[in-house]
Amino acid sequence: MELSAEQLNEWIKGVRVRSVNPRDPVHVISHPDSWRVIGVGNSAAVFQPKDHPELAVKVFAETFEHIATQEAGIYEQLGQSDYFPKYYGRGDNYLVIQFRPGRNLYDCLLQGTEIPEQVIHDVDTAIGYARDIGLNPADIHLKNVLLHEGRGYLVDVSDYGKVDECARWETLKKAYYDYYRDMYVPGMPVPSWVLETIRKWYKATEGESNIAAFAERIKRMFF
Repeated sequence: MELSAEQLNEWIKGVRVRSVNPRDPVHVISHPDSWRVIGVGNSAAVFQPKDHPELAVKVFAETFEHIATQEAGIYEQLGQSDYFPKYYGRGDNYLVIQFRPGRNLYDCLLQGTEIPEQVIHDVDTAIGYARDIGLNPADIHLKNVLLHEGRGYLVDVSDYGKVDECARWETLKKAYYDYYRDMYVPGMPVPSWVLETIRKWYKATEGESNIAAFAERIKRMFF
């Protein structure tokens, strides 16, 4: 990594990320002109310095700065794995990791890009690896699974240290096999309002039966 810590810290001063609602993505208020936003989550935004495209800098909103330390520890425990970004270091409110090319599954659905079954197998392998070294992969959703050249990769490991069980990935797998493979039409995008409704409904209910009922309604509406 050729980017110096002094230069990075100077750039970080120009980044402002604000959380309005912990259930919704953060707002990027400002960032250096030489950086571009490549991802926005509920606790942080991720940037790619144009002069260092091999890097991704994850900057946390003020109320979530403590997660930087937690997530750094998880990356250190993960070590070198083909299914996760490399970890380079951190500051008080940011992490520096490897930029992994690809399109997240949420955008794949929006743009009508086919999600191959290999992605499901790759994520299962990544989860198995993390569990074998004592982590508990959680909060795996459409926006933190990347598709690149037919393979799947995971980003955002901030919740892997939690002890509670998380059924999100199993619910996504069920939706993939029960609905997506039958409903997918090559090149046909899924409207954003459908995805956002499903996301908000799932967060509100965490109930598989409700998700299944909603999926059936969507299936009838479009197909």
